[in-house]
Amino acid sequence: MPKETWWARATLTGGIAYLVASEQGPEFWREYVRVLMTCDDLAEFADNSRGIFRAAAFHEGRLEGALFLGPADTVPQWDAVKALFEAEAIADTQRRMLLSGRAADGLAETGPVICACFGVGLNVIREAIESKNATSVEAIGKALRAGTNCGSCLPELKRIVHEHAHAV
Repeated sequence: MPKETWWARATLTGGIAYLVASEQGPEFWREYVRVLMTCDDLAEFADNSRGIFRAAAFHEGRLEGALFLGPADTVPQWDAVKALFEAEAIADTQRRMLLSGRAADGLAETGPVICACFGVGLNVIREAIESKNATSVEAIGKALRAGTNCGSCLPELKRIVHEHAHAV
């Protein structure tokens, strides 16, 4: 570890955790994580302005290591991350939530992203249409904001509404 870094080792089911305190910023840790974790798949999140860096290492779908650094008020829900070390493989929803430090339990699968501006997935759009909360492209925009910014998803939204109308 870098000089003047405090760390503690904790044994977990399925692995070992290191809790780290350091004055080094995200830029340093972004490079150093490659020394700490050797893997075939590395996911990263960095917010340099807030001093946050997070990384997760995977091997054949299994979580092999995770590094969460930042100010004390940005500490993730450690228990949500610890539980993922026990799994042989991590579901897509859990993998997407991992770097947030929050559990994916109870979250609906949003499906493929249709509206990139607001991160609205196909399953969310279909659910809004089927529940009669949004049965037109305009209503989808009001309910979910999809299609109300850049407009690149409007053709896809029209297709989804059209398909649903003809399936009923």
